[in-house]
Amino acid sequence: MPIDFSCPISGTQRDNTTARIVAGLTFLAAVAVGALAWLGGPLAPSLISALLAADFALRAFAEPKYSPLATLARGIGSAFDAPRRPVDAAPKVFAARIGLALAAVTAAVVWISPPTATALAAVLAVCALLESAFGFCLGCWVYARLPRRRPAS
Repeated sequence: MPIDFSCPISGTQRDNTTARIVAGLTFLAAVAVGALAWLGGPLAPSLISALLAADFALRAFAEPKYSPLATLARGIGSAFDAPRRPVDAAPKVFAARIGLALAAVTAAVVWISPPTATALAAVLAVCALLESAFGFCLGCWVYARLPRRRPAS
């Protein structure tokens, strides 16, 4: 079968404005994790990372309406009367799964190697900053470039 490099769509949509606000909140949390892992003990950064991982899991495997960060982001968007910008959900779900992996590994690694946890939190913070400030979702970019199989004709 030939491989198709196009980005498949899921048929469902998510609000990109909300996603960008969530990314901003994730950026703040990831910076806190990195700073606390570098300067303090492992408990606080581990708890924040675990909460981030749980939130990513809700957005990756359930509806974003169950995500506390997405709920907060929708409230912020409404308060500022931000326009809704629907985008396909599949790349955002893929990106949330990558975020879940990063946050979960950070929560575990902070007990073993705080510098490694700080580096992982920095990667998460950079990805979140790119999405929030510039509208560039690295996980979505990777998703669009993954090889796909075409359905049999």
